[in-house]
Amino acid sequence: MTMKKIIASAIILMIMFATAVEAMAQKVMTPPVVMIVPDMIYCKSHGYVTTLNNVNSVEEVPDYEKALSEDPTLHSAVTQIAQLITERNSDIVVIDLQEAINLAKEDAQLNSANGSEGTETIEEQILRNSNADIIIKLQFDLLKSGPSYRVSYTLRGTDAYTGQTFAPLEGVGPNSTSANPVILLREAIYGGMDSFLKSVLAHYNSMLTKGRMVAFDITTTSVSPYSFNSKINDLTLREHIEDFLYDNSVDGGGLDRLKSGDTFMQYQGVYIPLITTIRGRQRRQGAKDVAQRLVNYLADLGVDADYKIKGLGKVNIYIR
Repeated sequence: MTMKKIIASAIILMIMFATAVEAMAQKVMTPPVVMIVPDMIYCKSHGYVTTLNNVNSVEEVPDYEKALSEDPTLHSAVTQIAQLITERNSDIVVIDLQEAINLAKEDAQLNSANGSEGTETIEEQILRNSNADIIIKLQFDLLKSGPSYRVSYTLRGTDAYTGQTFAPLEGVGPNSTSANPVILLREAIYGGMDSFLKSVLAHYNSMLTKGRMVAFDITTTSVSPYSFNSKINDLTLREHIEDFLYDNSVDGGGLDRLKSGDTFMQYQGVYIPLITTIRGRQRRQGAKDVAQRLVNYLADLGVDADYKIKGLGKVNIYIR
């Protein structure tokens, strides 16, 4: 074989290897999952809210099910935006809000049948069952000026785990003789959708690099024989948990934001990898995956614990 053929063969093998690596990366790197919901401002102004009585306060949360069932204009607007996102970027996965509501209702019924106490709001239940990375919150109003109509609007990208808002798209559409707010909304946001989705993807890519932020609230119950200063295999329980969270985070990101005592550890937000190896396979992971592994890890130490998830980004660990 001549030297040229050897070099050519080597180049072909390198290209094939690079292509295989790229294919594997594409298989691992899943696209962002988004869900479109009416903004709290829209829900409140139209009466689509429900009231929760907390210990020291009364809280209003959006009632998405009522909004979709009683407001056909809103339902059509959410559908139009979902279609527009898919047209502009078919890689983005859009979760149907009604489907997430149905899953949340089934989940609540199952928990009730099993005697579990609900600690989540309705909104948190829907978010958890959506498994979304990003929530797109929609607010719009139909404006009338003489014979003309136009629509004002706001689209806000929101981190589904933290509630952090980024790069809102807002404005007022052009005057039109049409009084159909759904048509006017599509025309109004059409030109800005590319830049908005660019911001959505930038936020998602940042999560791929830095991890997604998850809050951990870890407590020892009154019947537990442990405090966080209890020694287990030459380390305190606190040190075991810190080491576990470091090993299951992106370079220990967020571990510095901690409040703790003998019976509690509260992390404001630990940055966990969006994609990791689970049982030998590269997979997306959420807060519940890390919570389950932490409970399993504690069990190996002889410590009985369980967990509950609130929404998507809040983990409560109870050490028994």
